[in-house]
Amino acid sequence: MPELLLKDKLKELRTSRHYTQTKVAEYLNMTRQGYAHYEAGIRTPDYRTLLKLSKLYNVDIEVFINSTTVPMYDEYFHEDTNYLNNTAKEQPPQYKPRIIQLTPDEKRLFALFRRLNDCEKKQLLAFLEKKINKKK
Repeated sequence: MPELLLKDKLKELRTSRHYTQTKVAEYLNMTRQGYAHYEAGIRTPDYRTLLKLSKLYNVDIEVFINSTTVPMYDEYFHEDTNYLNNTAKEQPPQYKPRIIQLTPDEKRLFALFRRLNDCEKKQLLAFLEKKINKKK
């Protein structure tokens, strides 16, 4: 069975629990329209929002992280490791290493990558793969 997109997982979890978009939005302290943008794939929830959603639905955050649309830290995903360390404290022990072990360059790379449009992302990935394959 193919992996669901994040937007589809969000809707599936919400509807399986008979929650309305309004109820989830209130839990997240946002507007219904803002939450609807997540389910429509217009916006991607940041990491903090995914943590809240995992608590609401009582699911492991990996449910969201392993989707084919992998959300990263967005505006929170910056070189300030204090934020990452505080976030790591909120996680089960098995996930802490994944958060803390990113280097400043890796954090910067992900933050910049998130700002690219889909076409630019594909071009960059193709460039990197070509560059790696040349070294082999």
